[in-house]
Amino acid sequence: MIEIFIPVLFVCLNDNCNFMQAQTVYKSEVQCRASIDNQKAYLTDMANQAGQPKMTILEGTCINTKIEKPEIRT
Repeated sequence: MIEIFIPVLFVCLNDNCNFMQAQTVYKSEVQCRASIDNQKAYLTDMANQAGQPKMTILEGTCINTKIEKPEIRT
């Protein structure tokens, strides 16, 4: 069995809220959390450069799931 971690962000800006899911999955929660921290910093910088008001919500979490390894038949 393999456990993977999927980074997910919830962002609200100007009363418009969205979920964002990364294309990449991670094998450790530490890597996933680092990815979330990097993305939150990037989105904050991008909003500041665009002169947008501060994001009212910027939260992230790692969703973990366990996947059964398929049997390899020869």
